[in-house]
Amino acid sequence: MRTGICRLFLVLSFAVACFLGCEENAFIGEGASNKAPSIRLTGGPLEGDTTSYRIEFSWIGSDVDGRIDCYEYVLCDGDLTGFDPADTTGLDKWRSTVRTDSTFAFSADQEEDEAVRVGENKYTVFYKRVHTFFVRAVDDRGGRSEAAYRSFTARTLAPYAVIDYPKNPFPGHEQSLPTLFKLHWTGEDPIDETWNIQEPESTRHLLLRVKTGILDSLNKNPESFEKYWTPWMAYDAPGDSGTTTVIGDDELITMQGRYMFAVQAKDDAGAVTSVFNAAENVRLFVGYKSPGPMLQVTESHLGVWMVLGANNSPVAYRVPAGFPLEFSWSANASSYGGEVSSYQYGWDIVDLSDPNEWDVEASPYVKSAPSIVFQSGVHTLYIKAEDNLGSTTLFSFEASVFTLTMRKNLLWVDDFYSTDYVQDDYAFPTKSEHMEFWLGICSRAKNFDATADVYVTASQSFQIPDIELLWNYKNIIWSYTSSDNVMAWDNMIRFTPESLIGQSTTRHFDYLSYYMASGGHVWTEGKGDERGGLGAVLLPAYRSFPVNLRCESAGIRTGCNGDTSGVNGIAYKAYCVTVLDKVKDPVRKGDNRLPARNIDYDAMAAGFKDTTDAITTAHPGLPADLTLWSKVTADKMFFDPKVRGFWYVEIYDPKYWMKITGAASQSCLHPMYRMRARNAIYSPINGAVIAFWTTKYADVQPDIEGAVAAPCVHFGIPLWFFNRTQANAIADVIFKEWHISAM
Repeated sequence: MRTGICRLFLVLSFAVACFLGCEENAFIGEGASNKAPSIRLTGGPLEGDTTSYRIEFSWIGSDVDGRIDCYEYVLCDGDLTGFDPADTTGLDKWRSTVRTDSTFAFSADQEEDEAVRVGENKYTVFYKRVHTFFVRAVDDRGGRSEAAYRSFTARTLAPYAVIDYPKNPFPGHEQSLPTLFKLHWTGEDPIDETWNIQEPESTRHLLLRVKTGILDSLNKNPESFEKYWTPWMAYDAPGDSGTTTVIGDDELITMQGRYMFAVQAKDDAGAVTSVFNAAENVRLFVGYKSPGPMLQVTESHLGVWMVLGANNSPVAYRVPAGFPLEFSWSANASSYGGEVSSYQYGWDIVDLSDPNEWDVEASPYVKSAPSIVFQSGVHTLYIKAEDNLGSTTLFSFEASVFTLTMRKNLLWVDDFYSTDYVQDDYAFPTKSEHMEFWLGICSRAKNFDATADVYVTASQSFQIPDIELLWNYKNIIWSYTSSDNVMAWDNMIRFTPESLIGQSTTRHFDYLSYYMASGGHVWTEGKGDERGGLGAVLLPAYRSFPVNLRCESAGIRTGCNGDTSGVNGIAYKAYCVTVLDKVKDPVRKGDNRLPARNIDYDAMAAGFKDTTDAITTAHPGLPADLTLWSKVTADKMFFDPKVRGFWYVEIYDPKYWMKITGAASQSCLHPMYRMRARNAIYSPINGAVIAFWTTKYADVQPDIEGAVAAPCVHFGIPLWFFNRTQANAIADVIFKEWHISAM
């Protein structure tokens, strides 16, 4: 009886929908009546069948007095006797398509009782859910057919995870682990058969002190543990955060304390791990002393690493031939009451147990290695720290050396993301406009090939250009916008201060400064307001402006008495910038010394050449002024000067803040252009530097044919917004300095 009522309801609702469709598309004259189209399912599971949760449906429609315009479909939970009719009522419930087939993913999140063994110490269970698929045809006058439908049960096997690190010599039994250690697990998701495997969608984990019968309780009453789980994390989340965690960094793991750690996986059908096994996805352990000192290793260009224990995987990097590697280190054993007794290091050791293969004898005073260069091959550095209890930590660094060619003149890295929308106010360039502008600039360099010498990050999932690609060129232009953790520029220059580095820190290899130190030249520029520009060197939580990069990269420290490792970030080290500020930024430093800031006063009206710097005055071809493009400032455009000034601007070493804080500029920063504020009298940033030369590595000349020693250039503004003649003249000056000008 219920089935008949539901079907009657469907027929009536579809008829009303068809009637409304015809009314909405009614026309006057001969042939105004319209016969409803028809449809039939041509592919899909049998009615009432049990099948996989990914299902391909196909259908075909016909219309005796017109043509089929499109199809509409809806996916409902339950069969015809159990689904909610409201799910199909109203046009807003239906999705439109012109296709006659498609593959759909249905949920399967209702657990069955049957456990399935999929391997040694691996178990899973079936999950299912009943669904009904409806599809109907819509003709060219808005008429809708009755719906064809199919009810079926979607079924899948739940995913599972196996904790594979650290290894347990006695799987299923409690083991001793240190109070700080890393756990890793591997997830698998059998789709419909135990052999048909994919990765799970996400994982989560919990850590609890062990109580009698806790594992049995987790299996029998999993809902009572819900509050202890971490949030779901994508299995392929950055930094392996969906497959690893560090135990003891955020939790207090006590000596001799007994714990249970468990991992649960979820697939894209909603099925979750429901079998918890101490030999598979549960680790029972008791805490014991740390396996060795915490060792911190620093390389002057690559960054800082912190390692613990003797079984660490090598840190691997590709480095150009001939570049010096300079390592230093220190260790600390105080967390477990120990003392560091000695250090050793050695390159390319075959037998670590042979004392004759180490470069030096063990000593508490060996905390650095002489600078070393390699021309080819793969070379490994080992650093060992030992405590007075006999525990050791071993760090290994693997350098794969590639040939430094620099055979080409110029690479443009297009990291300025936009789309080809309809340009109406010139607040932002379209993709084509930006491309046309920079290809015009680059064409002023000799031998530039627009088909080969452009790297568009948007076409490469915003990945940083490969290190060897950069070393194919003598010179690089990098234009950028900015969006945290998306644009390649942000991820290239991001710097983690030493005080914020932990054992699980994701480190960014800043090889752009590495490239500059090798004698390569860069011209970087882009949208410098808010998160953009050199400000991307800072972690998002520490971006309050103005900021002293030497003292405040890890947060405000009065008098620069805190973490001063910001000197190793690219903005300070390679670009020679001491203080960063923004024309417009929502986050201002909470400092009562900061004068009032007003965007109506502070916004940029124009730029002018610095006539006091020796590097700038040595290039008379630079335009005296830098003015906004006439199209940008035209009447009713976004940056119409009658309405507002230009604010996509980052500024460097502003005099007002340098004077207030007593900070000094570095000698390798040479102002090229300064900004004229809208209100030159009341704006504290009037005259601030917006473009400069950096001569930190200006004397380095690579041993490559045609290479020259020259400074690098940075603009804190996107040049697309500025006068084309002036921009071309600036490019000609820079290219002549780099000996690649075609003009």
